[in-house]
Amino acid sequence: MKIAVFHESFGEIGGGEILASYLGRALNSKVYSIVKDENINTLGFEDISQHLPLVAKILRRFRSFDYLTWSNVDVRDFGDYDVVITSGLTARALITPDDVMHVHYNHSPARWLYDLWHHRRKSKGWLKRNVLLPLALEFFRIWDTAVDKRVDYYFSNSPVTKRRLWKYLKRDSVVLYPPIEFDKYKCKNSEDFYLFVGRLWHEKRPEEAIRGCIKAKKKIVVIGSGYLEKYLRDKYGKNPYVEIKGFVSEEEKVDLLASCKAVIYPCIAEDFGIVPIEAFASGKPVIADNSGFPPYVVNEERGIITDCSNPDNIAKAIEELEKKKYDPDKIREFAKQFDFSVFKENLWYWLKRWYDEFSQNVR
Repeated sequence: MKIAVFHESFGEIGGGEILASYLGRALNSKVYSIVKDENINTLGFEDISQHLPLVAKILRRFRSFDYLTWSNVDVRDFGDYDVVITSGLTARALITPDDVMHVHYNHSPARWLYDLWHHRRKSKGWLKRNVLLPLALEFFRIWDTAVDKRVDYYFSNSPVTKRRLWKYLKRDSVVLYPPIEFDKYKCKNSEDFYLFVGRLWHEKRPEEAIRGCIKAKKKIVVIGSGYLEKYLRDKYGKNPYVEIKGFVSEEEKVDLLASCKAVIYPCIAEDFGIVPIEAFASGKPVIADNSGFPPYVVNEERGIITDCSNPDNIAKAIEELEKKKYDPDKIREFAKQFDFSVFKENLWYWLKRWYDEFSQNVR
């Protein structure tokens, strides 16, 4: 099989981009994408922007038109492929030749259209006042359902996204957990600080983590970038318990994971969340929200589950964690099942199995 990976348009590096790079490595394949800022393309994806027709080139910088942009990408411009794997919600709008198998790696159905829609509408004042937005999003739900039919087979990154995919689009999928490179992580003696890792978005709840640490009078180091970064720096940058580093190198992130006391992961109903797995590979416990995938992996031996919507709960979890002793070796052992070697083996198994079935159907 000759395989290519196409990842959705992106303007910053996050878990989805890292997963796409792992797909490329596992398959010895190029990763094509529409790069909105070449300065952040540290993963070396091949930018296909110049292959777009004029209308798609004009609209490619607008997220709302990503489905249209990807519908105009012709995979035959890049090679004679047997299998195309798309990663990221909008890339599944690709229209592949009828003899090319299209597999999509599902990070999650569009959360802003489905399970997080009411949360966002109620939590942001301007959304409450916008009378046209509900109508526009209903149109996007129809569009989302239409492009879904272009996918032949689905991977999902966790049982949570597998359930959402069936609930909202009635599609079945195989769970393939995102990988880590286990040997890259190390465990050091814990220093007296907690760590938040992730995009600085409302759904990731970085402010709740910060406020929880301030209430517990414990230092927190925040790494990540996003639209909340300036707000958080302005509000908490001078607080003695808060250090906001913003974007850091992979090496610095690994070092901070190795030396923190624990990771705070308060995200709302996270689809998978690689951060807790990285924390486990570093021998560190995790304080996580009681929604989404984290409760599948965080237990009393590896951390604390609580309602992270309230910083008081995070503060109480910190106080509880301070009283407990965790076994770093046992925590690290659990993380080995997420190693890249396991991911690669399972990926190839299902691609071969699906391709045999697909080939029979298209003869």
